[in-house]
Amino acid sequence: MNTPASNPDFAVGQLWRCTGRSLIETPTLLINRIDEHPLGGQIFHATVYGVRVRNPRLPGGIMDKLMHVPVTRTVLEQSATTLEGTRPIDPIYQQGYREWKQAFDAGRAGSFGVPLATILEIIERGMNGEGR
Repeated sequence: MNTPASNPDFAVGQLWRCTGRSLIETPTLLINRIDEHPLGGQIFHATVYGVRVRNPRLPGGIMDKLMHVPVTRTVLEQSATTLEGTRPIDPIYQQGYREWKQAFDAGRAGSFGVPLATILEIIERGMNGEGR
């Protein structure tokens, strides 16, 4: 399919090539679910593949997939470069979504609004006990 991301309509099942942190990291983002935010806008619940996030708790120390990442439209507009096609949602996101939704409803969770490369850096630092 390979459609550039110039003001696209984002939809469930779309798989987007995104800008990573380096040439080695070539993430793709699958939109699994879209929620309407109670204060306006949308929250896109994604699974991100093809990342290289350091995680000392894993064998080999590298995580290649983020199962659930809640993001705003801004993240997709800033980070998505090419629509690779469509595919079924990845049910792996559901556990993370349920935990996020419970925390969101209690006012303890939100969504990312920065480029995907920055999100990857934030997550990696958090997993490795590093501050911002």
